[in-house]
Amino acid sequence: MKFPPPTLLLVMCKSSEQADAALQRLRQLLADLGLEPKEAKTRIVHLQAGGEGVDFLGFHHRLVRSRPRDGRRPFTFLARWPADKAMQHARDRIRDLTARRRLLLPVEAIVQDVNQFLRGWTGYFKYGHSAERFSKIRYYVRMRIALWLSKRHRRSRHFGRWALLNFTPNEFGLIRLYGIVVQPRAGKPWRDKPNAGGERRR
Repeated sequence: MKFPPPTLLLVMCKSSEQADAALQRLRQLLADLGLEPKEAKTRIVHLQAGGEGVDFLGFHHRLVRSRPRDGRRPFTFLARWPADKAMQHARDRIRDLTARRRLLLPVEAIVQDVNQFLRGWTGYFKYGHSAERFSKIRYYVRMRIALWLSKRHRRSRHFGRWALLNFTPNEFGLIRLYGIVVQPRAGKPWRDKPNAGGERRR
């Protein structure tokens, strides 16, 4: 007998009372269907600036306090960026693509495979406040390729870093992760829209 895949559900409420009522209602609805929530993953989280936040669909969501600038008062808003598990998944995949067993491949093939993964991964996570975490992944990618180069040429790690920067002017075609984050703003759509010239505004 095949069972349906687990369903993820996130309910946003304005108060603790509403959250308690929503959880009780959810339990009742599931019970009517002969189901029950997984207790280990069912909880009420109080979203507040400086709080623990919540992970959902690969993103970590957290209320943060803006920095005062240009005479504007700081305000609290809901930010999101790749969750720790998503970051670990990216590092695991990059490590696999740059593994020792692939040393016989040309470096251009390694970079092409890494780029393919990065385009998909960043394409999903770019809608948020992900610039800092993208920078960490970019650093990890460069470190792994440099290590791969040093192993392939049986040289030191210093050689790998030097080769990455000097063998080609564009690091063998490795894509950059800077400037591709689309940060949502109050009163504006989350996703960028094409302008009259067909280009996308960022």
